[in-house]
Amino acid sequence: MSMSKFFAAAVMAAALASAAMPAAQAQRRVDPAAAKLPDGDGKSEVIAYCAGACHPAARFVNVRQSLAEWHKTVMLMVAFGAQLFPEDAATITKYLGTYLSDQPAPPPPPAK
Repeated sequence: MSMSKFFAAAVMAAALASAAMPAAQAQRRVDPAAAKLPDGDGKSEVIAYCAGACHPAARFVNVRQSLAEWHKTVMLMVAFGAQLFPEDAATITKYLGTYLSDQPAPPPPPAK
């Protein structure tokens, strides 16, 4: 194989690998700030659709807002292009409004 053919093949392989890499990395990307999110219904959706999928959890993990304010925030994210089904948006809004509320946190669920 000539040097130019080898170089062309190497460039093509690198291009194909780099095209596939962002999707694979996005699926495996771990957001360390997500560990600070309280456990509760909807946490997995927040991690899947918000933390690490679009922006780091550090952007919102310390924010405290009312349920109505979180609803506005989630709808703004949808307007910016977040692809959420209505039920996912509702679950995320409820989680944020419950666990990242400007009101006192709810008591933990009873031990089983």
